[in-house]
Amino acid sequence: MTRAVALNLAMFTSYEESKERLMKAMPNNTGLAWFLAGWISGGLSATASLPFDNAKTKLQKQAPGPDGKLPYKNIFDAMAKEAKNNGVAGLWAGLPTYVVRIAPHVMMTLILTEKLKGLLIKK
Repeated sequence: MTRAVALNLAMFTSYEESKERLMKAMPNNTGLAWFLAGWISGGLSATASLPFDNAKTKLQKQAPGPDGKLPYKNIFDAMAKEAKNNGVAGLWAGLPTYVVRIAPHVMMTLILTEKLKGLLIKK
C-alpha cells in the first residue's frame, strides 16, 4: 500500500504541474504537452515508488533464518537495512528497468484520463 501511495502521489502531482507548465509553453500542441507531461510523471513516479517496491519484494521473498526469525519486521525496516548494507542508492537498484516498466503505464493512464475527461466533461 505504501508503494501505491508514493506512486500515485508522485504521478498526479508531477503530471498536473508538468502539464500546466507545458501547456503554457506550447498552447497550440495539447497532445504533445500531455505526452511529455506523462513521460515526466512516469519517470518521477518510478523514482518515488522504487524504494518501496524493492522493500516490498524483499518482504515477499524473505525466509526465516536458522533461528526461525524473519529478517525484516516491516517495509521501513527492510528499507533501513537495505540502506545500511548497500547505501541509500541501494534503495533505487534497478531504476532503469523499473522506469521502463512503470512509465508507459503512467503515461497511458494519464493520457487516457485526459481523453475521457474531454468526452465526459463538456465545457
